Amino acid sequence: MWTFPSELVLLCAKLLWLAAPVMLAAAIHIVVIRWNFLSSLTMPLDFGRRFRGERLFGNNKTCRGAIVMIAGSSVGMALQQVVRVRTLELFDYGAVNAWLWGGLLGLGFIVAELPNSFLKRQCGVPPGQQAIGTIYWLFTTLDQLDSVIGCLLALAIVWTPPWQVVVTALLLCSLVHIAFNLVFVHLGLKRRAL
Repeated sequence: MWTFPSELVLLCAKLLWLAAPVMLAAAIHIVVIRWNFLSSLTMPLDFGRRFRGERLFGNNKTCRGAIVMIAGSSVGMALQQVVRVRTLELFDYGAVNAWLWGGLLGLGFIVAELPNSFLKRQCGVPPGQQAIGTIYWLFTTLDQLDSVIGCLLALAIVWTPPWQVVVTALLLCSLVHIAFNLVFVHLGLKRRAL
């Protein structure tokens, strides 16, 4: 168990270090969207397909986003393998395939957002918009947790995180996700952080 608060603070620092490749990829993605780089890859992941008359995911889930998030996360973890900060490592970064593990983080982030997008489209929530009424808090909670859960599940293919890591990651990384949403709002790429 934790020797509160020092071990919890260290665990939070380690989780932020683990999440750094995804945060780097998200920052790169912001730049790519803002200046419309790689515009030829903006085709939607659902390729316009519909279910019950509604798009599967909508136009905001693109091939460009998936490629940037996966590649950016891979590069980020590869950099962490070069610039070792052993006190912040939850596992031995020198003993893993950083390109693969980083790619898994990015893939988990992207794939885990798709079911939530699908549910929103089926409930009539347009891409980039917030749900209203009674389902607002359900989707707001899912928006913060889905990518964190996806990253943890994808990484679980190669590493099983202890329960303390899972619980702390769900809380801490959800807050980090909100912080990134605030950046998106400030840049005009989203209307609301929550």
